[in-house]
Amino acid sequence: MPGAYQARVKAGDWTATQPFNLLIDPRLAAEGLTVADLKEQSDHNQRVRELGAAAAQLQARVRPVLKHVDAGKAAKAREIYEKLVNTPEGVRYNKPGLQAHISYLGNLTSGVDQKIGRDAIERYQVLKKELEALKLQADKELGGI
Repeated sequence: MPGAYQARVKAGDWTATQPFNLLIDPRLAAEGLTVADLKEQSDHNQRVRELGAAAAQLQARVRPVLKHVDAGKAAKAREIYEKLVNTPEGVRYNKPGLQAHISYLGNLTSGVDQKIGRDAIERYQVLKKELEALKLQADKELGGI
């Protein structure tokens, strides 16, 4: 984010601190990009990272149940797992799972300084609802496992 920062270098007992200002790329500013746009992008990207972490937590919760002694629980876990990662065995080309969609959205919006489009914000909302539904399904079908 644009703003005032400090760089500090330390070698042994010697320390030097130099303040500096980080500015918006003047080419992007000339195109109308603002600090508010960058803040919105930063906030959006943080939400996407948190969504990805939540999906990974759900995957970590479900993965051990895939080999559960109760075949019914294992099948329910497999259904949730495949929606998250979609890697059914024996399938060469498969539809990407929810985690791949979250990663893709993050890659689209974090590569360059840009104004976040409404489509990216709407896509985040859709992915968030899908993950919430999978979490509820896991709570209901897998219980405390």
